Amino acid sequence: MPIVASRGNEIRRLLSELLDPRRRAGAVLRLKSMGARVVPHVAAELSGLDAAARKALVEALAEVRTSDARALLERLASVEAESAPDATRKTEPRDQDASGEDSQALETLRALPAPRPNERASVSRERGEAHLVLARTGSRLARKDLLHSLSTLEKGRARLYCEAAGLIGDEEFLVPLARLAAGVPEAERAIFDIARREKITARSKILKSLPEPERVAVAKALVGRQAPD
Repeated sequence: MPIVASRGNEIRRLLSELLDPRRRAGAVLRLKSMGARVVPHVAAELSGLDAAARKALVEALAEVRTSDARALLERLASVEAESAPDATRKTEPRDQDASGEDSQALETLRALPAPRPNERASVSRERGEAHLVLARTGSRLARKDLLHSLSTLEKGRARLYCEAAGLIGDEEFLVPLARLAAGVPEAERAIFDIARREKITARSKILKSLPEPERVAVAKALVGRQAPD
């Protein structure tokens, strides 16, 4: 067990070194040598990586052929698309088959300012309602904005966002939801729904890779909502 823990610490250190141009090449080579063992540790660190670090990570995992690695590489590609310049991003939804409520929800999100911790409740609600409309159709076009909102807004304004995350979120949503779970029942429900959809259990590697307070909150949500389907 100490060996496994030590390896996880080394992988997380190497992932952080991808942010440093001077250390990036060496970190890529070391991550390459570790292969598939890197994948379970990436999700908890992904939000802290910039575009150059994510590109380096893709290079490091290019030869890993597991299903988890393929899913991670697909997510990285999605993050890059969502991180494109605003002018590019705003044209993407028009290429999708979005109409009616979906189209109106996307237009609402475009018109609103970026989420702020102390923004007006009416703004938070309008954005949350738009996210929920999109999530109910299975649309992930505004995934990045939803993730940012959950990480930014106060607990009292997060209910609609948690409901949306429960419908379309993935393991990257676990940390922000875990930080809300103590005071927002919808966050706990969203954690459970994501875990069930992504087949995450108390023994999953992704759960073990989460920071300590968030790992406890996720585990509590999984245990507290165990019930027959």
